[in-house]
Amino acid sequence: AALTILVSVVLGVAIGIVSAVRQDTASDYIGRILAILALSVPYFGLAVLVVVLPSIYFKWTPVWTYVAFSADPLANLKIMLIPALVFGVTRAGPIMRIMRSALLDVLRQDYIRTAWSKGLGERTIVLRHALKNAMIPVISLIGLQAPLYIGGSVIIESIFRLPGVGLFFFEALTRLDYPVVQSVNLIIAAMVVGLNLLIDLSYAFLDPRIRY
Repeated sequence: AALTILVSVVLGVAIGIVSAVRQDTASDYIGRILAILALSVPYFGLAVLVVVLPSIYFKWTPVWTYVAFSADPLANLKIMLIPALVFGVTRAGPIMRIMRSALLDVLRQDYIRTAWSKGLGERTIVLRHALKNAMIPVISLIGLQAPLYIGGSVIIESIFRLPGVGLFFFEALTRLDYPVVQSVNLIIAAMVVGLNLLIDLSYAFLDPRIRY
């Protein structure tokens, strides 16, 4: 889930910035098309395609042998990378759309026009002055999508056979093991609440006006 958040934020923010800065150009249209595709494709369907199609046409399959992070961090990252990319790409669509809309709104503010009149470069204006304020709606969206990030790992871990809490939850459902199901639900709910708390605290960093 953490890698999925990282992948979705990096892809969504990068494409959203390009689409906003190059509004109504070919880059903008391509970015918006990619966002719509990401919104349209279900992550579990894309995960099945990634597992099945390469094995049929290229004789390649994702790594199935799990290696613990404490044993070999690089091998563990190699195992987690493809599931995180599959899940993160589908979650990057709404982030890209929110990023584009928020950045376009910020770029029309008076202080941005003042920065342009001072002769600052485009990169400095976008990354240093506009991006931080435009990230507030994106951070809020991550909080709203927190149940999808954490709950969706149940399906992803089941498809890629990752021995995590999600796969444990799925196997407990098949066995009708209700105490385990209730316990995992409690853990997932606590993780969602904790992630939203971190997001609320990040607002003070992004917007100094709300610091107390």
